[in-house]
Amino acid sequence: MKVRLPNGREIGAMDVDFETIKEDWNEYTLEDGTVLKFKTVVSSIIRTEDYDPMTGDPVYHVRSTNILRVKVTPEMKRLPAARKPDKAGEGVEVG
Repeated sequence: MKVRLPNGREIGAMDVDFETIKEDWNEYTLEDGTVLKFKTVVSSIIRTEDYDPMTGDPVYHVRSTNILRVKVTPEMKRLPAARKPDKAGEGVEVG
């Protein structure tokens, strides 16, 4: 298969099977007491035909999804504003 690099160059590559060993959450506490939990989940790994010129290691491209969880203090929570109908008659319950 061929992959296109950000610079537009196309190079040969192959999908690499992998086994997930561990996917931990990174946790960050902000100065306002909010706790952010962040995790990256890998969906595919591709090894290119290129090699890093400094190390000689093969170059890999990783496709992933980032997941973010937020836990705020009760003082930081704000309830969503009530939704107002956009047009006359919308949002009105008829029994």
